[in-house]
Amino acid sequence: MSTKQPDCLQCAMREHSIFAGLSSEDICQLGMDVHDIHVTAGTTIYHESDPAQYAYTLRQGGIKLVKSLANGHAQIVRLLHRGDLFGFEGLRSDQHRHSAIALTGTDLCRLELRALDALSQRLPAMREAIFARWQQALQEAEDRIVELGAKKADARLATFLCQWCIAYRQQRAAPFPLTRRDLGEFLGLSTEHVSRIMADFKRQGLLHEHKGQIEIPEPQKLLRHACSDDTSA
Repeated sequence: MSTKQPDCLQCAMREHSIFAGLSSEDICQLGMDVHDIHVTAGTTIYHESDPAQYAYTLRQGGIKLVKSLANGHAQIVRLLHRGDLFGFEGLRSDQHRHSAIALTGTDLCRLELRALDALSQRLPAMREAIFARWQQALQEAEDRIVELGAKKADARLATFLCQWCIAYRQQRAAPFPLTRRDLGEFLGLSTEHVSRIMADFKRQGLLHEHKGQIEIPEPQKLLRHACSDDTSA
């Protein structure tokens, strides 16, 4: 893990961060340390039940948030892209509720939670930005719960793949570091089931995979799977 001190005023991620609503003067007077962090693929940034010390903004790369289950299995609860926040539950809890693991080489901004809490009390715009992002994450989680119960497996996976690629809409092919096991843990499917569906999508020409990237040539064809009314598993 490498660390350096950033220049928040010049950061390209500023408009996607909790500092988006702050003036340049406010940024200059933050009075808290923000560190740029780089981690390699597979790095665990924090473990479930670790003491919560830092919160993070994802600047580049991918993160999966993983919850351990009573049966010893793991469940991916969120998959994060550029601009997403994580670790902020530490503002209201002494421990992290999940493990955060890098899917790729990943660049992060790291903020100390104690200083962040004090700063959010002083700057209402920043506090509102944090609450808004929490609300967004909650809405996304609720939407996924509905989809897990209402859609059959291939529609579930098709919906996810389309949503993933939307995050990279300006690129012909989207980076895709997720394994079949990752997809299964996120969508409530077995690894074998995911593999069969992905192979079927490829045979139909609905998607292409190559060297860690995924391309959907005609999204509407794949979306027809996502919009299926069939609720069988």
